[in-house]
Amino acid sequence: MARPSVDRLGICYEFKGKAVTRAPCVISPGYGAGAQYVTYTFNNREFYVEYPNLKPNSAPTLNGKTAIEYRRDASFFAIVKGAPVEGETYINCIKTKDGKTDVCVLETD
Repeated sequence: MARPSVDRLGICYEFKGKAVTRAPCVISPGYGAGAQYVTYTFNNREFYVEYPNLKPNSAPTLNGKTAIEYRRDASFFAIVKGAPVEGETYINCIKTKDGKTDVCVLETD
């Protein structure tokens, strides 16, 4: 029953220190026997995120490395701590634990 889902469009961001790269991206989700996954493709690069199904409390991976999910404010890119505020726009992010890869996505409707 593994299968890809329909691709979607979004705006992706890559953070490297204070530098931010922003570009339109293709969001390609899907699922398999042991995990759900999504690939973000932008700037001729792919970022592969996997969420384990068999061990639901396991951390996701980003390009094969253990990762952490978090949110940023969509206007100023500040990392959001605590509960989201109603009416605000956020971008969903994931970064490797070593901080070397840090990507975010704002999905368009």
